[in-house]
Amino acid sequence: MTNKLNLAVVGTNFIVPKFIDAAVRSGYFRLHAILSRNALSGINFRDANGYAISVVVFENMDDMLSDDKVDVVYIASPNAIHFSQATACINAGKTVVVEKPMTSNARELHSLMALANDKNVFLMDGMKSLLCPNFTQLVENLPRVGRIRQCTATFSKVSSRYQDYLRGDNPNTFNTAFSNGSVMDLGVYCLYPFVQLFDSPQQIHAYADLLESGVDAAGTVILKYPDFHVSIMHSKVSASGNSSEIQGEQGTLVFDNISTIAGLKFVDNSGSVTDISAQQDDNDLLYLAQHLGRCISSGLKKSPINTLELSEKVMVILDEIREQTGVRFPADRHG
Repeated sequence: MTNKLNLAVVGTNFIVPKFIDAAVRSGYFRLHAILSRNALSGINFRDANGYAISVVVFENMDDMLSDDKVDVVYIASPNAIHFSQATACINAGKTVVVEKPMTSNARELHSLMALANDKNVFLMDGMKSLLCPNFTQLVENLPRVGRIRQCTATFSKVSSRYQDYLRGDNPNTFNTAFSNGSVMDLGVYCLYPFVQLFDSPQQIHAYADLLESGVDAAGTVILKYPDFHVSIMHSKVSASGNSSEIQGEQGTLVFDNISTIAGLKFVDNSGSVTDISAQQDDNDLLYLAQHLGRCISSGLKKSPINTLELSEKVMVILDEIREQTGVRFPADRHG
């Protein structure tokens, strides 16, 4: 593309360089601006990653949104401020992509969806897995399992900030003020594929072990459908091989790392294994960036895959899980 879109990123955590790399490699975007709470940290982030000196560093959202050159904003800040920042972007008429989960709760998401519709602005959830080639492979091969009987999904890994928490610090990862915790950070990856495949469940049963800070350290969720159930395990304080399955009467689909579906195989009832994995880029965010670019260049105001309706269904489930497990955020008291 010759007329590339100017990208502004909000946040400087580990995911942001991955998205910038994906966005630039997609051919649709150029990095134009970085928003950081502190200008010096933003400059250090820019320089450490080798971005051009011409990339503008802002420490104020209003100043960034006043820059007419900004076309697209990627928000990767703490969950609790997604809503206010996305609202500001939509009001400024900027295309906006928000890292999962889009908001702290369904009430906030409903408000964002209504505003984006009113302002005719493109808004999309940054969930990457549904756009990866192996999810397409999974959908195409789903009939091979026959009648579905049960599904399992696991996403557990020890947070790099857990030792900080145990030492008495108060990291964002384990702080209710930032609308965080295990199900919001990891469990959400398990919800999206199954809600996309099977729609909202008839019943939700959720269990969690809470830390003294009030967030869930780990938990289990059961989604009940008419003829089968989905069992989800998530944890930020223990690790797993993170293999997930869709089990049917004719065989089982087994996939690695549900956040990217890194590998996919079909196992028939005799135990014969067939690798049906598609080739995927090492940076799985490339597919998100490519999809975003195609949507914008086609004049779409909504993604046909990462739909807002799907985001809404998942957020309603997350609200119910937190209601059942006793996880409360300050954002839940607003409005």
